[in-house]
Amino acid sequence: MRVLVIGGSGYVAGLILPVLTARHEVTVLDPRPSAGGAHTHLTGSATDPVALTAAMDGADVVLHTALANPTGRQLADAARAFDINVTSVHLALAAAHQAGVPHAVHLSSLSVFRDLTSRALDETVPPDATDPYGLTKRLAEQVCHAAVAQWDMSVTVLRLAWPTTDEAWPAWALPGRPPRTHTLDGAPVHALAADDLARAVLAALEHRAGYDVFHITGTDRAGLWNQAKARDLLHWEPRRR
Repeated sequence: MRVLVIGGSGYVAGLILPVLTARHEVTVLDPRPSAGGAHTHLTGSATDPVALTAAMDGADVVLHTALANPTGRQLADAARAFDINVTSVHLALAAAHQAGVPHAVHLSSLSVFRDLTSRALDETVPPDATDPYGLTKRLAEQVCHAAVAQWDMSVTVLRLAWPTTDEAWPAWALPGRPPRTHTLDGAPVHALAADDLARAVLAALEHRAGYDVFHITGTDRAGLWNQAKARDLLHWEPRRR
């Protein structure tokens, strides 16, 4: 399968590219160079309609991994988050539709929820985040839902929680972030290992059922996030325990 990875030079994409390129023909669209040589790299922005249109040529499926997580309170940070997290998703899906690409996978986040480590959540709970990152990821999911309704394509959304390298697991390896997360009562929350994430993405590339969303997390010993839907429909669950 020919997979176009938008934002393929980012942290999350870097966790899955080795597995993805071993099984599929991969093209990365990103302004920055992408690690590894087992794929084709196209220099271009996720918000550039011309670059997106050109990148769609020959693709069978689109994997959208581009994201911006605003860390400050500057309006420019929020503007970039809306551009990357919302606008680029719409442009990518519109370009895919115009090119006849029937399926996309969008990497979302459990940050679409507030207080996500203090309550039980499954895919039936409406997202309610109001911070710039969580809000823009919520809006991106609505964009995906609208694309399915408008263009009769399929989009599978994966909501991730603390994706990390296999070497750092169960800690979170993202630079500048706390290495471990805990629930309110002190229970440790395991990050999502790269090999588990890659298996979920491979399954999502094949799952074509209109608009569908799945929670993809590490081992949930705290009982916060029900993984039954991913287990039943994607035949996926974390192996690292």
